Amino acid sequence: MATSARPTPTPIQPNLTHNIENVLAFRTQVGAVTIPGGQTKLLGVVDVSMYDRIRLVTDERIDSTSNIILRMTFTEGEELVAQLDTVLLTPHSQMTRVYDVPGTRLSIYADSVGAAGTQGALDVLIYGQY
Repeated sequence: MATSARPTPTPIQPNLTHNIENVLAFRTQVGAVTIPGGQTKLLGVVDVSMYDRIRLVTDERIDSTSNIILRMTFTEGEELVAQLDTVLLTPHSQMTRVYDVPGTRLSIYADSVGAAGTQGALDVLIYGQY
């Protein structure tokens, strides 16, 4: 009895999708930004036009004595158009969120919600994915 020839395996095609790149698009200063209670601070304006998605990573430091409201606002020119998101941070808390197609520019504000003599310290990082 003759043996049949084994079929030649078909090579697997390499992944034809593009590589997803993640880059650090924005970061507050190393060591945290401290904001006195009752005050607002513009942390920065981020060009997000080249990204398909962005990831927000933020935390409030354990030694903070006030809450912080982080506001991410769509900006066109000098005009604050609309809120992308508002995040409430409490001392020793952290948050990570992902947003699709965020627009062209985001202004990042932090409001320290507390009485005089209190302060909040936070870190904000935004990663872009394209």
